Amino acid sequence: MPLREEDIQAGKCYKTKGTENYKVLAITRGIVTYVTWTSPLRINVGVKQFADAVYKEVACPPNL
Repeated sequence: MPLREEDIQAGKCYKTKGTENYKVLAITRGIVTYVTWTSPLRINVGVKQFADAVYKEVACPPNL
């Protein structure tokens, strides 16, 4: 079950149904800026699309 848009918060990490994990860096005017745990590349996506892609909050690794 996807998370709700209001559940997504900057500074938190989330798991997808696949193998990816994301850390949200910022949310500005409905746009989520995040990085995957395996790449420093910043990605921007709408908050609804991000919420639909993840299904639970997970603990962020200390080095991220």
